[in-house]
Amino acid sequence: MELRNLPEEEALPFASLVACHPGQVSSMSLVRGGFELGLSATLFAFAAGESVSEERYEGDTLYLCVEGRMALTRPDGWRAELSAGDVLRVPACVEHAVEGVGEPFKMLQVTVPANV
Repeated sequence: MELRNLPEEEALPFASLVACHPGQVSSMSLVRGGFELGLSATLFAFAAGESVSEERYEGDTLYLCVEGRMALTRPDGWRAELSAGDVLRVPACVEHAVEGVGEPFKMLQVTVPANV
């Protein structure tokens, strides 16, 4: 397992590593070989109006809002809004969705396997 798609020669703003494109959700994996172990770290860029419907992961998932504003929701009506710099953990196996709050946004999603 190794880190990938990260600058090595000079520091860059984290948000600059992935771009928002109209009508799209773009992503960049930051870990190679972690999927087999249940570990993932992915940087996402969401265009305005884009979202990801309810999902659940086998491990705890960290969400870090990198740029813009985003919301995490659950089917039971719970909702949390995050602004740039805010972080929130969703426990393993909890169904949740991700959406923007009126503007494009970027987020880091890190899922850590429950059995580690």
